[in-house]
Amino acid sequence: MDSSLVRKYFFSALLFVAIGLGLLIFFPFLKIIALAAVFSVLFHPLYRVLHRWVKFPTLAAFLTLLCFVIIICIPVYFGSIVFIHQATSLYQSLITNGALVASAHQLSVWLHHVFPSVSFNLQDRATAIVASLPATAGVILTTTLASALYFIFLLISMFYFLKDGSAWKEALIELVPLSNDSNRHIIAALQRSINGIFKGYLIMGITQGLVNGLGLYLFHVPHAVLWGALSVFLIVIPPLGSGAISISAVTYLLITHHPGLAVGYAVWAIIFSTTINNVLNPYVVGKQIAIHPLLVLFSVLGGLSLMGPIGILIGPLVVSFIYALISVYKTEMGMPIMVTVTESVK
Repeated sequence: MDSSLVRKYFFSALLFVAIGLGLLIFFPFLKIIALAAVFSVLFHPLYRVLHRWVKFPTLAAFLTLLCFVIIICIPVYFGSIVFIHQATSLYQSLITNGALVASAHQLSVWLHHVFPSVSFNLQDRATAIVASLPATAGVILTTTLASALYFIFLLISMFYFLKDGSAWKEALIELVPLSNDSNRHIIAALQRSINGIFKGYLIMGITQGLVNGLGLYLFHVPHAVLWGALSVFLIVIPPLGSGAISISAVTYLLITHHPGLAVGYAVWAIIFSTTINNVLNPYVVGKQIAIHPLLVLFSVLGGLSLMGPIGILIGPLVVSFIYALISVYKTEMGMPIMVTVTESVK
């Protein structure tokens, strides 16, 4: 056998083994690396401005991280404190007063009145949920302690992505055996998807959360901050969105014999939710992510099931990546592009 061919096969096998070992080593931190890359893309425009101002990439990356902590991390931290306080208060009311079981019984009675031929027995299910909450609280505590360590790794990763990310991107473009235009198209697709998903849904989610939380507070629904915060996360699930919180709140007001408040909050939710979806959504999200809502739904749920909470963000990015690969495949094969994903990022 030709010695050059042997060397070629040996090197290929050695390369695959090295890549496999590298993936095993980095696998526990892939979520952190992916999240750091996403936030680095979001804050890269700010990094460029600071870099032009201070001239030193290390200092610019540090100042960008400082802005990231002030703009994102600190509000999330204090919001989480309020969220946990209200969640704890809700848990205590469920344990001491049996509010969940009582509400489930009232809902069963109300549903039986509306549908006499159907039997509802929700209080048993509610009792089982309450019994499982202490174990869930322990898991949350453990996760919180681990998250503090992961947060430090996130900041370190973001620092180097901001400082050296441009050089890494050019090296990756040269390394991948596709044309430079195709590689830049894929990267541009992911960049626009990140901006569309994160900036778009973040603005939409925060707006919906504030509107829902204010409405819940004005119409005397308990734990308004808790439910308002949940509506921020539900915005990424297109068929449900914050409507799930609104429907639950209206149902709660009805079964607690406050029909006037239920009608008032329903009108509030319909007016403001419609305004946000029709006015903000096209302007903020626009055409930045050309993914069908059904694919967004399943990518969010699939990412959540596979990767946990971070999967809500990574799932749609994977679908965008697939769209970009299909587009590049058709270009490389000399076929017309039928799948429009994104335009180039300038």
